Amino acid sequence: MTMDSITSNQRRQYNRFTQDGARKALTTVNPDKDGLQRLFGRGDEWQDHLAAGIARLTAKMPDYSLARSILGADFITPEEVAKARPSIVYTHDQITALAESLPSKDMLMWCKDNSYATVPAPTSAMSLLDVREIQPTHFNSKTGGWYTDQKFAREDKTSFGWLAIKKTLVSDSTNKNWDDQNKLLSAFEHVPNAAEMSWFITTYFEVRSIRLFESVYVRTSSLNSGSGYIGVGGFNADGLGVSGFWNGSRGGGLGVSAARKF
Repeated sequence: MTMDSITSNQRRQYNRFTQDGARKALTTVNPDKDGLQRLFGRGDEWQDHLAAGIARLTAKMPDYSLARSILGADFITPEEVAKARPSIVYTHDQITALAESLPSKDMLMWCKDNSYATVPAPTSAMSLLDVREIQPTHFNSKTGGWYTDQKFAREDKTSFGWLAIKKTLVSDSTNKNWDDQNKLLSAFEHVPNAAEMSWFITTYFEVRSIRLFESVYVRTSSLNSGSGYIGVGGFNADGLGVSGFWNGSRGGGLGVSAARKF
């Protein structure tokens, strides 16, 4: 940001604004003389922090209008996630990166036609256990549980970017084993892991107050110690269920999940 384009009026207002802010901070924190001296000793760090805050607050907001016009409530912004989940704070650089990697119009139309919702992944890689820690009440097992010591629950994680996941089980995927379910996915799709699905389902609920997969389970790509694929679902008032299913298991309430990478 350069100062050339601002008016003299804005410059005076900026000076008053920062002076008022400095006085408010001093009154609120109320440091003693030793504390204030420590601040002076870290002046460069404080100035960098101030500059980063100004950059974040003066940045132009991303334009989500196209995505919203196509997907409506099935497009969730990082700002909506941060508001619903205060522990999740996207940095200015992350918001910029997400804005620059917004799906194309054709991709958004494909998501709409195939009952997909698009949400931002968390700010850092999260496992199933990490997602549960954000809001344990969203899970059937609030603490502990059979999967606490399972490798998949700790090591299968989300990756930063946009997550596009089908809001329903893949059509005609119930009463089929794992191999037959996978044959139903298109060349554009893959099966998400348990961390991605748990983030998607609980975040969609936090932001939209809608429970997905309330009466069915869907297989994910995560494997338990017995090489059974992990299914998530049954997301009712008791919370999201997490279970293991053998590859050959079939059931009327067991389908498969699907995701698409951008």
